[in-house]
Amino acid sequence: MLRESATYTGTSVNLDGITAPACTRIDDVPHSEALIRFCDAFLGDDPEAFAAARDALAAAMGIPAMVDAAGIVSNFQRMDRIADSTGIPSDGPMAVMQQEFVDQLGLDKFVSAGNTPEMSWLKRQFFKFIAMTSYRRFIDSKNSNA
Repeated sequence: MLRESATYTGTSVNLDGITAPACTRIDDVPHSEALIRFCDAFLGDDPEAFAAARDALAAAMGIPAMVDAAGIVSNFQRMDRIADSTGIPSDGPMAVMQQEFVDQLGLDKFVSAGNTPEMSWLKRQFFKFIAMTSYRRFIDSKNSNA
């Protein structure tokens, strides 16, 4: 979603290292330090660290943005738990759309990646060139109307 929102807003974001435990900053993402600290603390088990990260994020971005970030992190955590526990695979268009991201971040090394079966070459080409072209046109039309 971050990659697509960056595309939508016409910005460039280098996501290399975001899955690395030592990643503390993402260039071109405002307040990335506070956001990463908040996400790491949210997923951790230290209530004091989480409270400090929450307060730091609210100080950096404001309380409404902190509340939005908490909602987004919570929603992703919920979606991941449901998908992982039920073994939901990525469907064809999503699998093609996320492949570059999966390769870049090494997401195929996670256990849950086994839920998404390999796609045939022909099916991958269909989604890559037909479905994704339509999707990109849709995004571009939304950009031009914004």
